Amino acid sequence: MKDLTEKQKRILSFIEEYLERHGYPPSMRDIARRFRITPRGAQMHLIALEKKGYISRSSRRARALSITRRTEAVLVPVAGTIAAGEAIDMVEEMDEEIEVPKSMISMGYEHFALRVKGNSMIGDHIIDGDYVVIRKQAYADPGDIIAVSIDGEQATLKRLSYESERVVLKPSNPEVDPIVVDPERLSILGKLVGVIRIVK
Repeated sequence: MKDLTEKQKRILSFIEEYLERHGYPPSMRDIARRFRITPRGAQMHLIALEKKGYISRSSRRARALSITRRTEAVLVPVAGTIAAGEAIDMVEEMDEEIEVPKSMISMGYEHFALRVKGNSMIGDHIIDGDYVVIRKQAYADPGDIIAVSIDGEQATLKRLSYESERVVLKPSNPEVDPIVVDPERLSILGKLVGVIRIVK
């Protein structure tokens, strides 16, 4: 994908994800709406992708668009920052996306990324500054690493466990204490499916 501009990469990833989710390609208006550009602007990007050999199009049928060169990665939105330590203020939407390997993505689910703050999960090779890829779901099994909000205000990344009738959010750093809460105070945001580390 080195021959593509950032916008072209994002549009190609959107087309691939749309195809996988719906079974048919997005329309020109779908693309224009998603990227807040004009239909003419969307068409110009599709022409560029076709010239570079990533897609093929037919002028005879609407939505007649197919992928000819698949990318090895997709773009997911970065939803904000999450604590790997004490719970911090709830994640906030950010206008940022990160490229992640397709192997981390499960069909039929929404995914998002969070920037990690803290080192409570270093035993699971998650360190301060990493991005964690989260599969959006409201349930998890004991032992899963989850993004979770407490009282709808604070968020943290921990391993799920239970003791008696309480939830225990366990760190993987012996210097950090677990967080013990009543189940009704907890809301699972999603399950960890991957970690991205950008080395500068």
